Amino acid sequence: MADVASRIDEVVREITATASELFAANADWFAEGAPRFSIVSPLADGADQIAANAATANGYGLQVVLPFPREQTRRDVPEAYRADFDRLADSASRFLELPGDATDPLDAYVMAGRAIVAQSDLLIAVWDGEVPRGRGGTGEVVELALSRGTPIVHVPVDPRKPVSLLWSAYDPAVLTLHSDYVDRRPFDSDHMAALLELLLAPPRDMRERAYLATFYNERSRQFRARVEYPLLLATAGVSSFGAKDFRATRTAELREAEWERYCEACADRHGVNLPLDLIGDANSWSDQLANHFAQNYHSGHVLNFSLAALAVVIGFAGFMLSGSKLPLAAIECVLALIIILNTRFGIRHEWHRRWLDYRQLAERLRPLRSLKLLGIAAPDPPGSPTNPVARRWIDWYAAAVWRASGCPAGRIAPEAVPALAESIAAHEVDPQVEYHQAQSHQIMLLDHRLGKISSAIFWTILLTSAATIVALLLAPDWVERLQYWLTLVSAGLPAIGAAIFGIRFQGDFGGSALRSNSTSASLAGLARELRSDKIGLMRAADLGEQAARAMFSDLTEWRRQI
Repeated sequence: MADVASRIDEVVREITATASELFAANADWFAEGAPRFSIVSPLADGADQIAANAATANGYGLQVVLPFPREQTRRDVPEAYRADFDRLADSASRFLELPGDATDPLDAYVMAGRAIVAQSDLLIAVWDGEVPRGRGGTGEVVELALSRGTPIVHVPVDPRKPVSLLWSAYDPAVLTLHSDYVDRRPFDSDHMAALLELLLAPPRDMRERAYLATFYNERSRQFRARVEYPLLLATAGVSSFGAKDFRATRTAELREAEWERYCEACADRHGVNLPLDLIGDANSWSDQLANHFAQNYHSGHVLNFSLAALAVVIGFAGFMLSGSKLPLAAIECVLALIIILNTRFGIRHEWHRRWLDYRQLAERLRPLRSLKLLGIAAPDPPGSPTNPVARRWIDWYAAAVWRASGCPAGRIAPEAVPALAESIAAHEVDPQVEYHQAQSHQIMLLDHRLGKISSAIFWTILLTSAATIVALLLAPDWVERLQYWLTLVSAGLPAIGAAIFGIRFQGDFGGSALRSNSTSASLAGLARELRSDKIGLMRAADLGEQAARAMFSDLTEWRRQI
């Protein structure tokens, strides 16, 4: 094991030095202070303890994940390694004991391996490089890491074979799990630097970095000046209009109350705990910004379509009010100028992009709290399974928050898992089901009522046109006397109807309602499964991960449509 210890120490030193250089080069994107490194380990005898010792000797914090309670795990450690086990366990900053079954230890080791991969950016694997020959071994953990997009430093057991890097991103065309066929890179400074830059630094795309800088420089807003969209909802009879629509703090208060209810019911309960302040603050901030820019964007296009229709009506009103042509022309000019300025302002300040980016970020961040408390669950990697590299700043930021939150602590007893899963169903999934149901009802009602108004307008146009034809045949003098009013109706009402159609099309209310319905149904099914009486931690983690995907997939489709 001396050769293995030497190689692991070399690997840890190289990772530390390269990551420190990367941090220095990208310090503006990170919090002030020196970077903190942590190792997550099950403290098994041999390579696990060697790696933990090497990491702590290089200034790493230690976070421990055990497949069984500490006492039972210690009994399984050979006598010669128990002193190191005790010393390392006592020094751990986070200590998580999983509900492994002593009668089925292989499943327990798989569970621990899944937790290690979930909480790690980089996996150091000491193994022979062969495909798994059974459950719970290093080979199975390596395949899990590859499928999750986690890069691996492969330290061969045979000292004659070189240390190498494995990562699914090295072959982005297809996901390969068997190590014999995975594209490798040599373990050296250049390749390590390239890997860590893709893993830890913001995306290289300068536009994405500009978007991230904009996010960092956002300011808090107490009031909302753009209320055209809430006025539309009130006009359509979908919701009431009042002071709440001007106060940004009201939404923040509701969000804070929801987060407190979640923490009281889920965190520091069921045997597992984790400080959720970092995730909560990041989610709250991005959600607040998303709400602000959503209202700005929706209000902006409501104003544009409304003023455009009004300008057409005023233009035709000049035929009836011949003595007021100059002021009416001036009003038209002002309306056109407002539309131009409103459009330019919205484009310049990127209301649309900022709304969608911040909404996607908030929805990525919210379920992290439940995935963390499950211990072995994790969000999907950025990018794709075959190329798990953050191309968007929101992917990078969410991954950074997940990383900085660390490993949960405590003991998850087998009998506590159903209660933990039920709490997550009640306080994570159910509120999203209720939100999507309410959202679907509201916007479907808005779409329906706008459709009825639009239909009524065009029926009015049709009846007016038919009446005009009849009048031209029977009473042409009547048409002559009312020609300006008839022109206003026949030209002005279509402009209003077209404006309503434009608002419906731009808002995609019907499509959004259908997507919310679909998401609600998916989440409701997952909530039912989470409430199973005999649910285990592996099953609960699978369901939690799928719930996070369902919450985010709705937004992904939304962005493609809009």
